[in-house]
Amino acid sequence: MIIQGKEITGLFLAPMAGITDAPFRTICIEHGAALTYTEMISAKGLMYNNEKTKKLLSKMHPSEPLAVQIFGSETEPMKFATEYICSFNPVLIDINMGCPVSKVVKNGEGSALMKDINKAYEVAKAVVNASSVPVSVKFRSGYDKQNLNYIEFGKAMQDAGVACITLHPRTRDMFYSGKADWSHIVQLKQSVDIPVIANGDVFNEQDIEDIREYTGCHDVMIARGSLGNPWIFSNSTPSLEQRVQVFRHHMALQIDYNGERKGIIEIRKHGAWYFKGLKNSAKLRDLLFKAETKNNIINYIETILEIENA
Repeated sequence: MIIQGKEITGLFLAPMAGITDAPFRTICIEHGAALTYTEMISAKGLMYNNEKTKKLLSKMHPSEPLAVQIFGSETEPMKFATEYICSFNPVLIDINMGCPVSKVVKNGEGSALMKDINKAYEVAKAVVNASSVPVSVKFRSGYDKQNLNYIEFGKAMQDAGVACITLHPRTRDMFYSGKADWSHIVQLKQSVDIPVIANGDVFNEQDIEDIREYTGCHDVMIARGSLGNPWIFSNSTPSLEQRVQVFRHHMALQIDYNGERKGIIEIRKHGAWYFKGLKNSAKLRDLLFKAETKNNIINYIETILEIENA
């Protein structure tokens, strides 16, 4: 995919609310992610000058090729947010039209826009016109099984002028259950002239090979498959010692970014993912969620590792 005259291609870190903050994006960039996306950012939050919302635009890795994802259903806030974000020099602005979460959908945002293609077109067009960088849209196969309109939707986004689109081939009412239908990606790719990024049920190197071969899409967006596993971007299998080393580095980034109290709260969930599969992972997870300081976490990990290596 060509962005601002530069080819950015390969494996992308998907936008995930509460997950893809600056520390985690840094970890994934260090392990080979070609492009990373922010958590989804409220256009109205930026318009109303919300400091927590603005912080989501922060980055820690100096050479990170950053894509910023925004959400909203009104053209004016989306235009304002786009112009504001462009001042941070992202490589791409992505519009979320696929989030299935009820508090987003009830406001007519996220995947709710799939029920109104004309409105979705106007939102996308407003962002494209206001942006100085390429714009993309991420959406689902449809709102429900009775309304699989991803091809019509993708064509409308192309007509709005977006540079590329990402399809998560599940419906809104599936959330993350069931199986992603990769055939929808194939059909969408055959129906539009802009690049299509493949997404959905990519958890390991075999999945990456399979989705590329099946869909013909070289660019693949990885979401849950990256949790506790940034090595998925470099096709490598970490030793236990490497897991510990990267987790400790991630914890240091979190503390630097959020301060120790919030940094520890944020790193707890990542710890459960990093050490999933260990004989004592359940015990370690329980200990991590009780941890209040960096030293607590280090001591818990050392204790579990001693047992693991005994």
